[in-house]
Amino acid sequence: MSLLRSLGILTVLMFVWGLSIPATKIALADFPPFSLTAARYLVAAPCFAMLMRLRPLPPAGDLWAMLGLGLLGIVAGQILQAVGVVRTSASVATMLSATSPMFIAGFAALFLRQPVRSRHFTGMAIALAGVGIVAWDNDPTSGASLFGNLLCLTSTAAIAAYYVLASRLIARHGVLTVAGWSCLSGTIFLLPPAAWELASHRITPSIPSILIILYLGALVTVAGLYVWLTMLKTVPARIAASTQSLQPIFGIGGAMLLLGEPLTLRFAAGAVLVLSGIALAVVPGRQT
Repeated sequence: MSLLRSLGILTVLMFVWGLSIPATKIALADFPPFSLTAARYLVAAPCFAMLMRLRPLPPAGDLWAMLGLGLLGIVAGQILQAVGVVRTSASVATMLSATSPMFIAGFAALFLRQPVRSRHFTGMAIALAGVGIVAWDNDPTSGASLFGNLLCLTSTAAIAAYYVLASRLIARHGVLTVAGWSCLSGTIFLLPPAAWELASHRITPSIPSILIILYLGALVTVAGLYVWLTMLKTVPARIAASTQSLQPIFGIGGAMLLLGEPLTLRFAAGAVLVLSGIALAVVPGRQT
């Protein structure tokens, strides 16, 4: 596969991933957050089960660890994101989710003992300054709230911790096995709170909301992961990683077009700081 074609596929993937939060915001008009998240993973879980059907069962210790990762990455991470998106704008939620590489770098240093240089600390400080500008918003007319922003930021941290803690299991069993079992366990844990929510909320789903659930489960979660892993086998990691800067651009553009959210000067300044800081913090320097 040519590099140009691979970059085209990665750009489409970033478009699919970038629109996930604006789409979630739209579907939350029909579904409460627990139910929407559970529905998304009820679509994804059977897809993962089919992909894993010929793979051996992991040892008991590793299997329990994967089930625990489901609690961290899916139940905590995705539920916090959905609840946060209810209380903030899609643009801000998208920008805060883009800080994931910064958290991954920090958790990799903490849990995996990967070195952190002064350049990385400088980048994290710049990104955090941008996060402060983007997240510290209590203006009700903007559609954002400080509480919702903090929930989205905590969600991003939980998902980043999931990626880092899963890395050793992935090295032993592969990404599909780890993602599949954690998805299955997360789906099971999501069902009781979703059932409780449905008992007290009357839901009248629209066709767009149903299509969004299929999109989030099949395209964003399952197909997105499969395409990303396939591309990493054919494209240098530094080039693939560079395409991730397109994700918040597509997400913010989607929020403006689909939801009519404005792009303020304050938000734009914070977004530039976040992306610049992340680039400085996670892009590897020249090796000696």
